[in-house]
Amino acid sequence: MLTPRAPLDFSLDEFSKTTAIYATEDPTWAIAYAIRSPSCRRFLNACFYPGDAAGPWPERRIFLSYASTEDGQAPIKAGVVYVLPSRSFRRMPSYTDPVLGPITECQFISTEPVPVLAEISVEPKHLPLTPALHHFETVSGRASANPLGFPWLD
Repeated sequence: MLTPRAPLDFSLDEFSKTTAIYATEDPTWAIAYAIRSPSCRRFLNACFYPGDAAGPWPERRIFLSYASTEDGQAPIKAGVVYVLPSRSFRRMPSYTDPVLGPITECQFISTEPVPVLAEISVEPKHLPLTPALHHFETVSGRASANPLGFPWLD
C-alpha cells in the first residue's frame, strides 16, 4: 500500500505541491523518476499534451534533465515502477503556460492510500531516450533569479 507524502517540488503551481501519491499514464516519465538516484540534486522534467485535454499519444511532449554528478555522470540507478489502480486518481487541471499556451500534463494524484497492483523493476537502459544533464549550481542560480524561466538551460 502506498500512502500520500509531501513532494519535493519547485513548481509554481499548488497542484504539484499536494501531499499525495503521484502517477502518470506515461511509462517513459515513470521510468525516469524510478531510476533517479537519491543523490540527484535536481531533476528538471515535464510531460504534457499541447492543448486543454489529453490528446493522441504521438502528440505527447517530454523533457528530462538530471543534475549531473561531480564527475559529470547521470545520477541514475535501478528502480521500480508501480502499477496502481486508477479509481482514486485525478489529473492535474489543464492550464496555460506563458510560452507554450494551453497544456495538459500527464500527472495524476491520489490523496488517499492506494494498493500496489504490480512492481516492475527498471534500469537506466529501459529509458527509451537519453535525458539531458545540467550543472546543479548554474540551474539553481537561474531558477532563483527567474522562477518562470523553466528549464533554465542554455
